[in-house]
This record gives sequence, C-alpha cells and structure tokens, in this order.
Amino acid sequence: MSNGGIMKLSLFAVVAFIAALLTHKAPAQSSPLKASDPVKIELKVPAEDSANVTATYTVSEKGLLKMPYLETEIQASGLSVSELSRKIETAYKAQGIYTNPTIIASISTPGIIAPHVVIVGGEVRKPGEVALRENMQLFGAVAAAGGFTEFADVRRVKLIRDSAEKVYDMRKVEKNSNPPLKDGDQIIVPTD
Repeated sequence: MSNGGIMKLSLFAVVAFIAALLTHKAPAQSSPLKASDPVKIELKVPAEDSANVTATYTVSEKGLLKMPYLETEIQASGLSVSELSRKIETAYKAQGIYTNPTIIASISTPGIIAPHVVIVGGEVRKPGEVALRENMQLFGAVAAAGGFTEFADVRRVKLIRDSAEKVYDMRKVEKNSNPPLKDGDQIIVPTD
C-alpha cells in the first residue's frame, strides 16, 4: 500500500474514532419514556414561536403529553426522546400549525443541563441528532453522523439556522470557512 493509501486509511480511522466519541449519549436520553417523566420540549424553528412551546412537560399517567395548539395529546410513553421529537413535529405539520418545525425533546432532570444538539439529515450514514460539543464545526457534525454516503452531493451541504439557510461546498471547507455550530442548527446533505 502506498504512503497516500496508508495516510487516507489512518485519517479515516481517526475520523471514525472521533465520530464514535461524539455520538455517545447518556443512557437516560435514549431509554423509553414512561408516565410521570418530566420532558423538556424545545421548539427551535420557527424561532418566533419558541417561547410559546418551549417548556418542561410531564408525561401523564396514561402516557400522554399535552402540547400547545395541538387538538389531541401525543402518546409519549415507550418512545425515546428522539422519537417523541419527530412525533411532535409530525403532529404540528399534520394540523397545519407549523410547516417545518424543529422540536428537540430531552429528559428533564433537576440540576442536570440537557444536552445541546444539532440535527444532521440527508445523505449521511447515521442521520439524526448529534450532541453539540464546544467549538464544533460543520464538518465535525457531519463526521459525527457517520460521514457522507456515496450518494451525497458534498458541493451543496445546507446549514439551516433560525430559518436562514446557507449552502457550503464541503470540498472547499477549510479552517476559516468551516462554520461553528449552534444549538438547534440543522444540516442537510442532499443527494448528488
């Protein structure tokens, strides 16, 4: 194997190791919800309505969660916080309340700060929430989501923040052009 091949293989191993470390989550965040669990629900998009929805809610004895503006309660027990987030987003869309909401649910434990996340979707190997680390940048979040699939269009990676969208060509991303991320950012990797 050439030196270039060995260097690429070594770089891949380092990126995979870092991605594994970055995606490790606390067990409490991935265990199924049950009655009387306090759940922090954050509405990230649209930002102007965040204060009306963002709060800590308690799963009822029947396993349900009552959300503002929704006509029916959401079945929460038995779901992970990620599944609950998607279910609430779907309910808001279905009732025409928000067209493309971003909901982040987390277990609310007194004295413990809920983790901050970015959402990475599209043509990455492990789409979903990625724990936001201090000084994390766009490329690091993609790596934490398993990296690009073979179908990814790396020239048109979208970063959505507060309803504003910016497109990045990941082939040209360098230290100065690799944007730092904020809690609630969405990264979309389109198909080539």
